[in-house]
Amino acid sequence: MVSYDTWPKIDPRILLYLMMVVLFLDHIWEIILAKRQQLTCLNAIMVPDPLRDIIPPEIFHRARVYELHKMELFIWKNIIDLIVSLLELYFGFYPFVWGLAASTLAPLTRRELWISLIFVFYLTIYISLRCLPILIYDKCILELRYGTHRRFPCYMYLLMGLLCIILAQIILAPLTLLIVFSVQIMGFFFFLYFWLMWAAFTLFLVFFLPYLCVPCIGVQRRLPPGSPLYADVQVVCDQTGFPMNRVFIIQTKSMQYSNAYFYGSCCLKRIVIFDTLLLNKGQPVTQLQPYEIGRGLTNPQVVAVVAHELGHWKSGHFYKATFIMKLHFLLTMVLFGLFFHCPYLYEAVGFAPGVWPIIVGFLIVLRFALTPYLTLANFLMLWNLRRFEYAADRFAHRLGYSLLLRSALMKIYADHMSFPVYDTCYARWHHTHPTILQRLAYQQKLDEEAYLRA
Repeated sequence: MVSYDTWPKIDPRILLYLMMVVLFLDHIWEIILAKRQQLTCLNAIMVPDPLRDIIPPEIFHRARVYELHKMELFIWKNIIDLIVSLLELYFGFYPFVWGLAASTLAPLTRRELWISLIFVFYLTIYISLRCLPILIYDKCILELRYGTHRRFPCYMYLLMGLLCIILAQIILAPLTLLIVFSVQIMGFFFFLYFWLMWAAFTLFLVFFLPYLCVPCIGVQRRLPPGSPLYADVQVVCDQTGFPMNRVFIIQTKSMQYSNAYFYGSCCLKRIVIFDTLLLNKGQPVTQLQPYEIGRGLTNPQVVAVVAHELGHWKSGHFYKATFIMKLHFLLTMVLFGLFFHCPYLYEAVGFAPGVWPIIVGFLIVLRFALTPYLTLANFLMLWNLRRFEYAADRFAHRLGYSLLLRSALMKIYADHMSFPVYDTCYARWHHTHPTILQRLAYQQKLDEEAYLRA
């Protein structure tokens, strides 16, 4: 990589210790959050009152055991990852692997492009081996403790690991070549070009997502006029001024999750309803699998969900989310470019002065240098997404769909049961949506406020 001397003199050892401290604090915080959720699970021995009529105790118990298993595995994964990552930084793991890749290709070439390819290959194998302690802990200890059953014999995990390495090369090899080649061609301000290309790509998705991605899910068609659901949805669309010809149904292929969403703008806006959201997928019972019978919502409940999606449209959440994501990525790229061109960062992880491999720069900047910003940005964006969900729920409430939306949320939850009790702090750092209990409580709060105003 071309040498840049725009940074003031910094002691590489100080940078190394600073990265190690940031890494330590980040992992400890994640462990604390997981421990809080684990304690919440341990104390939640009874089905919460709002869900007592829809969750059988045995289902709740299985979900609770699974959540406990998941949290303990997450905690140990973070502990092991923290220890190994600190050792990697302190003992110069990245320069070692880079030197190994360079010596492998020394008889053939010294070009950074091809050395980067071998570096990523070695790194992929190492990461696969790095996962072994967690896998062994899960299979040999946690599965016995929580009573879960091993799904595959040991040799199957080995075969799956080899398959993952092969598939990773198929994906990472061309990506590595593209990254290194692009940085070499674009020069100092490559990160701004990356942002512009990403912005153009996301705009492209807005226009062509229905034609490129939706066919992978199923067949999309307009909500057929004359059907009972059409008449019910038309009522709420007429209330808000949303055109009925922009309401679509997706006939899914294999998806079981019930969902509906709004996206797009102007003439491209649309509300999409998955057929799994409809009662019995909107089909005769004779055409369904046994587990599909009884799943889904009644037409009035579907209308309440559509009212929620119309809240996203009326509040301009699509525009706001698009702007926030583009601004976030711009800030990420600017900070990335700033740290990427810091020569002392490479020296801090063990490289000799003047040796700044591009692909290694991507790894250490994204994994270590940007951690404080990415952590804070992730927290703020999750908070904003949950705020959008509350705003859409509030819009549906104003339209008079509070009780129907509440019953729809509980029915969707009953169809896809997971553990419903979450620690508040853990949920704030990990969830894009409010939990089922939070949404039900929010609707109750809106009802009480409306009653006091009446």
